[in-house]
Amino acid sequence: MTGDASGPRTRTDDRLSEATPTPRTTASPRSIDVLTGMTPWWWGGALAFFGAGDVLTTLIGLYLPTVVEASPVGVRIVRSLGLWSIAPIKVLLIAYFFALWVCVPRPHNTGIPLGLCTLGVLVTIWNLWIIAIGVL
Repeated sequence: MTGDASGPRTRTDDRLSEATPTPRTTASPRSIDVLTGMTPWWWGGALAFFGAGDVLTTLIGLYLPTVVEASPVGVRIVRSLGLWSIAPIKVLLIAYFFALWVCVPRPHNTGIPLGLCTLGVLVTIWNLWIIAIGVL
């Protein structure tokens, strides 16, 4: 054990200094900063997949005689308003979520386009799978 002007060092001092994290010399971005920085990409994905991908694959699928709408809400919309009402309703939904995104403070609002993008990708893949099964 060594000593200095403040007194002798003990094993406890050594363990505490080892447990104390050393500061980083370069700051890496936090995960939330990365996600919020990608917000324009999330909105692009939401428009591409939740908007266009879901609408197009739904319309294509419903024109096939072997494919039916599985969602009870979708069935009511198609039966009462017609097949082409899906697109304007989807536009209204995206506008609603955009307004919600504007109202929710950052960084919490990042989850809105991220969730829409994720849901859109999943629904588009599901619809493509159902179309492939219906065609084969």
